[in-house]
Amino acid sequence: MGGDYRYDGTFAGLLTLLAHLMPERILPDAIGIDPPHQQSLFAGVTFIETDKELVEDFWGELTKRIAPAGLSHIRRTFLAEHPERELMICRYLQLAWEVGKKIGGMLAHPHVTPLWKLSQQVAGEAHRYKGFVRFQETGGGLFYAAISPGHRILSLIAPHFAARFSDQHWVIHDMAHGEGIVHDRLRREWLILPMVINAEPDLTPAEVRFQALWRSYFTTLAIAERENLRLQRSKVPLKVRPWLVEFPK
Repeated sequence: MGGDYRYDGTFAGLLTLLAHLMPERILPDAIGIDPPHQQSLFAGVTFIETDKELVEDFWGELTKRIAPAGLSHIRRTFLAEHPERELMICRYLQLAWEVGKKIGGMLAHPHVTPLWKLSQQVAGEAHRYKGFVRFQETGGGLFYAAISPGHRILSLIAPHFAARFSDQHWVIHDMAHGEGIVHDRLRREWLILPMVINAEPDLTPAEVRFQALWRSYFTTLAIAERENLRLQRSKVPLKVRPWLVEFPK
């Protein structure tokens, strides 16, 4: 079997691909989005187009075979920045086709452990970023925040901020992946859209004063004799500090 399979990069696209693979229990050599750098002389590349009707049927089949927690692991694994995320999901589903919902208790199985660990990493990062988002007030009443996570966590944190700041227009920009959450306070809805911003946000004068006061408070509160940089970095990693207004630029 094997072979090299490609899809459009969406979750629906991956489910369409997996719906084609599961009946024949095909385990590909590779699954990806972009064309491979080197193609085998004997095995071509198969591109599967997204089929929404097939996705609905396949998702219904998944809900029968896999418990909700397992489906959540699949979704989070898809959001991970890992070169074998699709193959992990494929191996997991092939095992689920054999054992059904028992797969939820098979954390030590080699087709379950990698997916479970990666899912936990994504969930953990999403949880931490709920405390690392700093909105800044810009002209026009829009609140803007920039982050740079290792995984594509926007869909995991969006419900939290939509509930907490439902009365505001706001954007959370994932600069690492070129996308952002846009929240509309009138419709109480949010969307994830491609996003590239090449200039600094135009902050209101009140926001500039607030950030200066916050940094002054943060510095004044510190006690030099009790400074523990190792502990501080474990709580607030260096990679998130460029986006936190309390740290000097």
